[in-house]
Amino acid sequence: MFRLSGNHAGNNTIPVENSDHNTPNQKTPGATTTTTYASPPRDGITPAAWGVGWLVPSMMVGPIFAGAIFSIGHHLYYQSLDRTRVNSVDQQTWAIRIGTGFAFLIKSFLVFAIGIAAAQVMWATLRRNFVKIRAIDGMFAVLSSPLALLTPDLWICAKTLILLAIMSWLIPLTVIITPATLTIDLLTTTNTTQVRVPTVNFVESFWRPWATYEGAGFISSPTASINRLFATVFSSAEVIPLSAPFPNSSYTLEFWGPSYKCQRFSEVMVEMQGKTFTDASNYNYNSFQEVWDYDTANTTSNLIYTMYSGVVSRVLNNTFFVYATGANSLWNENATQPTELVCQLWNTSYVVDLNFANAIQTLTPVSTEYVAPANWSSRAGSLATINTQGSTEVNGGFYLTHLLFSAIMESTILISSAGSVNTVLTSSLSSTWISTQISIMQTGLFACPEVWNSTQYSVMDLNIEQSATLCRNKTLARAIEDLSHNFTYSLLSLNAANTSVPVTISSPHNFYTYDSKNLLAAYLTALGVTVVCVIVGFFALRDNGVAQSTSFSSILMTTRNPELDDLAKGYCLGSGQLPDEIGDVKLRFGEVEGSEQYKRAAFGTQESVTHLSKGKDYY
Repeated sequence: MFRLSGNHAGNNTIPVENSDHNTPNQKTPGATTTTTYASPPRDGITPAAWGVGWLVPSMMVGPIFAGAIFSIGHHLYYQSLDRTRVNSVDQQTWAIRIGTGFAFLIKSFLVFAIGIAAAQVMWATLRRNFVKIRAIDGMFAVLSSPLALLTPDLWICAKTLILLAIMSWLIPLTVIITPATLTIDLLTTTNTTQVRVPTVNFVESFWRPWATYEGAGFISSPTASINRLFATVFSSAEVIPLSAPFPNSSYTLEFWGPSYKCQRFSEVMVEMQGKTFTDASNYNYNSFQEVWDYDTANTTSNLIYTMYSGVVSRVLNNTFFVYATGANSLWNENATQPTELVCQLWNTSYVVDLNFANAIQTLTPVSTEYVAPANWSSRAGSLATINTQGSTEVNGGFYLTHLLFSAIMESTILISSAGSVNTVLTSSLSSTWISTQISIMQTGLFACPEVWNSTQYSVMDLNIEQSATLCRNKTLARAIEDLSHNFTYSLLSLNAANTSVPVTISSPHNFYTYDSKNLLAAYLTALGVTVVCVIVGFFALRDNGVAQSTSFSSILMTTRNPELDDLAKGYCLGSGQLPDEIGDVKLRFGEVEGSEQYKRAAFGTQESVTHLSKGKDYY
């Protein structure tokens, strides 16, 4: 027999069935052994200790610091990824996993701290008030089951505890918010590298495929392929796109090429003052006016009304004259004054920016500078592949360019006495009109007011309103120049020559984007709420005088009241279905009343317990 002292006077004798694992004395099978625990002398009884110790306060404060440290770690980790490139799906997956791991750790720490604080608040509430058993059940379960919030009595007697519980259930929302602050954006990166790209280079190998030949190698006319390219340019009034070195790239290109420079007849007259001219037949002209009159003769007559007339000069090399009767206030303030242009082919310096967005080209001219006029005769041009020696080098590509433009410019648009609109070759006006299959009516040049903006045309065209949209640069002179520029730009699409230039390559890549404001706001809010909850827990801890928990041992030690034994008769299985006669009983944790020398603390009803005195000895 062993005798141990109990909390009550007298001896406690507890029968214990003998087992194979703990057999003090082996006896006959089936026999039982009775071990008696006797209470030690009363003088050896130690009262329950007051004091909160260090463990529970540490368990409330420590998780807050841990949560704050991990919050900073989460912020620094995401900040290290911000604006960095996502190199693989696996890397992206691990970034999300690590971020989610941080969020779960922080949530766990903060919820744990609130749980410890809520336990102190719960015991403080149970010390102050008599609470129905049904509500006490809810107080013990409210941190683990949100259904406990549906207990009406809980909202009456434990408002502070409910607030802490709600905070405990809301803090896990940070797990949803904070990992999502790291997103993936498609950003464009650029790098520059040397790449060979198409260019314009008027060496013989570049332009020779444009020419058809006759006799002993004389250039006869442009080939079908270059005619098709030119037709595409003048009919669309756009630059033919070239192939992109990369789908998203840009570069600047410099090259030399032909273009027309168009001036007013009056301006050229001033420049040519005092000069004489000689044609291919060695006939001399004493002034520029004589040259104009000679080349533009027979463009009008008494039987016709001329809207437009273009003629290739037989005196000035690589030049054509334009006469148009329409009004354009942007060119001539006097609406009745015809437009008279002198357009000459020049060697021109081009600088362009080429930009490709998803392989779609945008060409932006940076500068176009006239260097020198292409001043050589058609005879010399046709011999470009035979004889390139002499005082002036002849470029066959420029000659072919002039032939192409001559084909559309050397036409005349007439309104006859019968009221019909006709397009004829300018050179045929002195004899039989020969209709031409190509003229400026097929180009954007016809949209310029200088051509169509006349009373006679308006009447013959049944007053159909014309649009100047296709008249680039708004005047006929600038539109002719623009067409020559577009043709030269379009030669890039031939890819007949190339050069090495620095190309800026833009390519889309996935990059991490970190929204630090939302992450810090979420974590600071969660930490702030947790700090407030823990402060409330410390106040409850001070009122309780001891650190308490919701463990089974706490329940066991605080329910040592014979009154509760009577209350539990018939319900010792602990069924979850609590009958009203039990659930409505109000209990409070306090001092059990009685004349006993050694006071005890336990749950009890209003008839059996009084207020618990902090610091008093309880056994």
